[in-house]
Amino acid sequence: TGQIDHTSLKQVKLAPNRRKTWQPLPKSSREHLQTMMEPIIIEILSNHSRKHDQVHYHLNCLKKRLLQMCETLQVPPNKVEDLTNVSNLLKMERTQHKANEEGLALLQEEIDKIVETIESMTESMQSLKNKIQILTSQVEEEEEKLKQVLQINSSGELFLPELPQKSLKGPTLQGEILTLIPNQSTLLKDLDILHNSSQMKNMLNFFKETYKRLDAYKRLDA
Repeated sequence: TGQIDHTSLKQVKLAPNRRKTWQPLPKSSREHLQTMMEPIIIEILSNHSRKHDQVHYHLNCLKKRLLQMCETLQVPPNKVEDLTNVSNLLKMERTQHKANEEGLALLQEEIDKIVETIESMTESMQSLKNKIQILTSQVEEEEEKLKQVLQINSSGELFLPELPQKSLKGPTLQGEILTLIPNQSTLLKDLDILHNSSQMKNMLNFFKETYKRLDAYKRLDA
């Protein structure tokens, strides 16, 4: 057989003169107490779906008995003030709780936006990385093709293909131009006579003197 532990209650004796200042529990406090009990009863009933009616009846009886006892309950004056302010304190707590929930909701929205931005940046970086890899591969392919065309070995030396012998033995540009001019020997003689003539020399000397004087004028102006 199990033993039942009885909790001993300590009684506190108060002087009769101290009870004279006590006051009945105000109606607002009783109404607030009733308001607090309603959600508690509903929560208890939600956990007892099988014996819902029986439990509901029992809880209502307990509630009525408690409220009846509170009607005749005497409490110290300072306790009356505390109980009167309970409703206001609860309203303040609910308002603060609502403000906290709204703040948390806004914070969650900001966090979601930041996460979305980070994910977008990550996708952009990955896309850019893929493009860089593609371009790098293309550059390497082009370099390899260029090496094959220019025949560059591993040491960096350039090997160009040899020119054909026909290109080395071909006529020069001056020779090709002279072939287009008839009477080449006569033209060359005339040019030589003109270059060595006194008129040409005088004209060249005139140009030299003119340039010297222009340089002198520029220096004076400076």
